[in-house]
Amino acid sequence: MKRLIAILFFCLSNFYVFSQATYKAEPFKAALMQTKTGAMVVYNGKKHSFTIDIISDSIKPSKHPNFVIVDNKVLQASIISFQSKLDFDNLDEEAQIKNLLGYMNYELDYVKNQLKSKDLNEKYEFIKLNDKIFIFWTYDMPKSNESIDKQCYLVTICFDQMLILNTPLTKGKQSYYTESFDKLKEFLLSIGKTLKLNNYSIDLNKLYNDLNKK
Repeated sequence: MKRLIAILFFCLSNFYVFSQATYKAEPFKAALMQTKTGAMVVYNGKKHSFTIDIISDSIKPSKHPNFVIVDNKVLQASIISFQSKLDFDNLDEEAQIKNLLGYMNYELDYVKNQLKSKDLNEKYEFIKLNDKIFIFWTYDMPKSNESIDKQCYLVTICFDQMLILNTPLTKGKQSYYTESFDKLKEFLLSIGKTLKLNNYSIDLNKLYNDLNKK
Protein backbone atom coordinates (compact mmCIF):
# COMPACT_ATOMS: atom_id res chain seq x y z
CA MET A 1 0.00 0.00 0.00
CA LYS A 2 1.25 3.48 -0.77
CA ARG A 3 2.21 5.80 2.05
CA LEU A 4 -0.63 8.27 2.01
CA ILE A 5 -4.29 7.83 1.22
CA ALA A 6 -5.93 5.90 -1.58
CA ILE A 7 -8.75 8.38 -2.12
CA LEU A 8 -11.62 6.80 -4.01
CA PHE A 9 -9.84 3.47 -4.15
CA PHE A 10 -13.29 2.24 -3.36
CA CYS A 11 -15.74 3.64 -5.89
CA LEU A 12 -18.92 4.97 -4.37
CA SER A 13 -22.11 3.69 -5.90
CA ASN A 14 -24.68 6.05 -7.35
CA PHE A 15 -27.31 3.38 -6.88
CA TYR A 16 -30.14 4.21 -4.49
CA VAL A 17 -32.03 1.95 -2.15
CA PHE A 18 -35.59 0.78 -2.90
CA SER A 19 -37.61 3.92 -3.40
CA GLN A 20 -38.99 6.07 -6.16
CA ALA A 21 -38.98 9.18 -3.97
CA THR A 22 -36.27 11.80 -4.42
CA TYR A 23 -33.87 12.33 -1.52
CA LYS A 24 -30.40 13.76 -1.88
CA ALA A 25 -28.20 11.69 0.39
CA GLU A 26 -25.06 13.08 2.00
CA PRO A 27 -22.11 12.58 -0.38
CA PHE A 28 -19.30 10.43 0.99
CA LYS A 29 -15.78 9.95 -0.33
CA ALA A 30 -13.93 6.72 0.38
CA ALA A 31 -10.29 6.32 1.36
CA LEU A 32 -8.09 3.33 2.11
CA MET A 33 -5.37 4.03 4.70
CA GLN A 34 -2.45 1.96 5.83
CA THR A 35 -2.28 1.37 9.59
CA LYS A 36 0.14 -0.42 11.89
CA THR A 37 -2.15 -3.46 12.00
CA GLY A 38 -3.44 -3.48 8.44
CA ALA A 39 -5.74 -0.91 6.89
CA MET A 40 -8.66 1.38 7.62
CA VAL A 41 -11.46 2.17 5.19
CA VAL A 42 -12.79 5.68 5.73
CA TYR A 43 -16.09 6.99 4.38
CA ASN A 44 -15.99 10.76 4.79
CA GLY A 45 -18.96 13.09 4.33
CA LYS A 46 -19.53 16.78 4.91
CA LYS A 47 -21.23 16.26 8.28
CA HIS A 48 -20.57 12.62 9.14
CA SER A 49 -17.99 9.89 8.69
CA PHE A 50 -17.57 6.21 9.47
CA THR A 51 -14.68 3.78 9.43
CA ILE A 52 -13.92 0.07 9.46
CA ASP A 53 -10.62 -1.64 10.25
CA ILE A 54 -9.12 -4.60 8.43
CA ILE A 55 -6.59 -6.38 10.63
CA SER A 56 -4.08 -8.30 8.54
CA ASP A 57 -0.39 -8.52 7.63
CA SER A 58 -1.32 -8.83 3.96
CA ILE A 59 -3.68 -6.33 2.32
CA LYS A 60 -3.28 -5.68 -1.37
CA PRO A 61 -5.22 -3.36 -3.67
CA SER A 62 -7.15 -5.01 -6.46
CA LYS A 63 -7.42 -3.82 -10.04
CA HIS A 64 -11.19 -3.84 -9.55
CA PRO A 65 -12.92 -0.89 -7.80
CA ASN A 66 -14.24 -1.64 -4.28
CA PHE A 67 -12.07 -4.76 -3.88
CA VAL A 68 -8.98 -5.60 -1.84
CA ILE A 69 -7.17 -8.88 -1.24
CA VAL A 70 -6.85 -9.71 2.46
CA ASP A 71 -4.70 -12.75 3.28
CA ASN A 72 -5.60 -14.05 -0.19
CA LYS A 73 -9.31 -13.54 0.48
CA VAL A 74 -11.30 -11.25 -1.80
CA LEU A 75 -13.11 -8.49 0.12
CA GLN A 76 -15.53 -6.03 -1.41
CA ALA A 77 -16.45 -2.95 0.64
CA SER A 78 -18.94 -0.47 -0.73
CA ILE A 79 -21.74 1.90 0.25
CA ILE A 80 -25.13 2.55 -1.31
CA SER A 81 -27.22 5.65 -0.63
CA PHE A 82 -30.82 5.75 0.47
CA GLN A 83 -33.17 7.67 -1.78
CA SER A 84 -35.96 7.85 0.79
CA LYS A 85 -35.64 10.39 3.57
CA LEU A 86 -35.89 8.73 6.96
CA ASP A 87 -35.08 9.79 10.51
CA PHE A 88 -31.65 8.22 10.17
CA ASP A 89 -30.48 9.38 13.61
CA ASN A 90 -33.34 7.60 15.34
CA LEU A 91 -34.12 4.45 13.37
CA ASP A 92 -35.53 1.84 15.73
CA GLU A 93 -34.71 -1.85 15.37
CA GLU A 94 -37.89 -2.58 13.44
CA ALA A 95 -37.10 0.10 10.85
CA GLN A 96 -33.50 -1.06 10.52
CA ILE A 97 -34.55 -4.68 10.05
CA LYS A 98 -37.18 -3.69 7.47
CA ASN A 99 -34.67 -1.71 5.42
CA LEU A 100 -31.92 -4.32 5.66
CA LEU A 101 -34.34 -7.01 4.48
CA GLY A 102 -35.51 -4.70 1.72
CA TYR A 103 -31.96 -4.25 0.47
CA MET A 104 -31.24 -7.98 0.64
CA ASN A 105 -34.39 -8.85 -1.32
CA TYR A 106 -33.65 -6.18 -3.91
CA GLU A 107 -30.17 -7.58 -4.45
CA LEU A 108 -31.45 -11.15 -4.57
CA ASP A 109 -34.00 -10.27 -7.23
CA TYR A 110 -31.22 -8.71 -9.30
CA VAL A 111 -28.89 -11.69 -8.83
CA LYS A 112 -31.62 -14.23 -9.65
CA ASN A 113 -32.37 -12.34 -12.83
CA GLN A 114 -28.69 -12.21 -13.78
CA LEU A 115 -28.08 -15.89 -12.99
CA LYS A 116 -31.46 -16.93 -14.43
CA SER A 117 -32.19 -18.93 -11.30
CA LYS A 118 -35.22 -18.77 -9.00
CA ASP A 119 -33.66 -20.75 -6.17
CA LEU A 120 -30.31 -19.70 -4.72
CA ASN A 121 -30.85 -21.28 -1.30
CA GLU A 122 -30.54 -17.86 0.29
CA LYS A 123 -30.28 -17.61 4.09
CA TYR A 124 -30.02 -14.70 6.48
CA GLU A 125 -29.75 -13.78 10.13
CA PHE A 126 -29.58 -10.57 12.13
CA ILE A 127 -26.52 -10.05 14.29
CA LYS A 128 -25.71 -7.34 16.81
CA LEU A 129 -22.11 -6.15 16.87
CA ASN A 130 -21.39 -3.51 19.52
CA ASP A 131 -25.14 -2.76 19.70
CA LYS A 132 -25.30 -2.19 15.93
CA ILE A 133 -27.70 -4.33 13.87
CA PHE A 134 -26.24 -6.13 10.84
CA ILE A 135 -27.79 -8.59 8.44
CA PHE A 136 -25.58 -11.52 7.47
CA TRP A 137 -26.87 -13.24 4.37
CA THR A 138 -25.68 -15.77 1.82
CA TYR A 139 -26.75 -17.38 -1.40
CA ASP A 140 -25.43 -20.34 -3.37
CA MET A 141 -23.96 -19.90 -6.78
CA PRO A 142 -25.16 -22.25 -9.53
CA LYS A 143 -23.27 -25.55 -9.60
CA SER A 144 -22.10 -24.66 -13.09
CA ASN A 145 -19.89 -21.95 -11.58
CA GLU A 146 -16.45 -23.54 -11.43
CA SER A 147 -14.84 -21.16 -8.93
CA ILE A 148 -17.40 -19.80 -6.44
CA ASP A 149 -19.59 -21.90 -4.18
CA LYS A 150 -21.36 -19.20 -2.14
CA GLN A 151 -21.54 -15.42 -1.73
CA CYS A 152 -21.48 -14.01 1.81
CA TYR A 153 -22.61 -10.50 2.83
CA LEU A 154 -22.60 -8.42 5.99
CA VAL A 155 -24.66 -5.22 5.76
CA THR A 156 -25.65 -2.41 8.12
CA ILE A 157 -27.00 1.14 8.01
CA CYS A 158 -24.62 4.07 8.52
CA PHE A 159 -26.47 7.39 8.51
CA ASP A 160 -28.18 7.51 5.08
CA GLN A 161 -25.94 4.80 3.59
CA MET A 162 -25.85 1.03 3.47
CA LEU A 163 -22.40 -0.34 4.25
CA ILE A 164 -21.91 -3.62 2.37
CA LEU A 165 -19.13 -6.13 2.98
CA ASN A 166 -18.93 -9.13 0.68
CA THR A 167 -16.61 -12.10 0.26
CA PRO A 168 -17.03 -15.29 -1.79
CA LEU A 169 -16.64 -18.85 -0.58
CA THR A 170 -14.64 -20.43 -3.35
CA LYS A 171 -14.33 -24.01 -4.50
CA GLY A 172 -11.03 -25.31 -3.14
CA LYS A 173 -9.49 -27.04 -6.10
CA GLN A 174 -10.41 -24.17 -8.42
CA SER A 175 -9.17 -21.40 -6.13
CA TYR A 176 -5.85 -19.92 -5.10
CA TYR A 177 -7.02 -20.10 -1.49
CA THR A 178 -9.33 -22.32 0.51
CA GLU A 179 -11.41 -21.22 3.47
CA SER A 180 -14.27 -22.69 5.45
CA PHE A 181 -17.66 -20.99 5.58
CA ASP A 182 -17.35 -20.43 9.34
CA LYS A 183 -13.97 -18.73 8.92
CA LEU A 184 -15.29 -16.47 6.18
CA LYS A 185 -18.26 -15.50 8.35
CA GLU A 186 -15.96 -14.69 11.25
CA PHE A 187 -13.74 -12.70 8.89
CA LEU A 188 -16.67 -10.44 7.95
CA LEU A 189 -17.88 -10.18 11.55
CA SER A 190 -14.40 -9.20 12.74
CA ILE A 191 -14.49 -6.24 10.35
CA GLY A 192 -18.07 -5.33 11.28
CA LYS A 193 -17.10 -5.17 14.96
CA THR A 194 -14.67 -2.32 14.20
CA LEU A 195 -17.31 -0.01 12.68
CA LYS A 196 -17.21 3.51 14.14
CA LEU A 197 -19.75 6.22 13.35
CA ASN A 198 -18.81 9.89 13.75
CA ASN A 199 -21.01 12.98 13.71
CA TYR A 200 -18.24 14.97 12.05
CA SER A 201 -16.08 15.00 8.95
CA ILE A 202 -12.55 13.60 9.27
CA ASP A 203 -9.32 15.42 8.44
CA LEU A 204 -7.79 12.57 6.43
CA ASN A 205 -4.21 13.79 6.53
CA LYS A 206 -4.34 14.22 10.31
CA LEU A 207 -5.93 10.80 10.70
CA TYR A 208 -3.21 9.17 8.62
CA ASN A 209 -0.48 10.79 10.70
CA ASP A 210 -2.20 9.76 13.92
CA LEU A 211 -2.57 6.17 12.72
CA ASN A 212 1.09 5.86 11.79
CA LYS A 213 2.88 7.64 14.60
CA LYS A 214 5.92 5.70 15.72
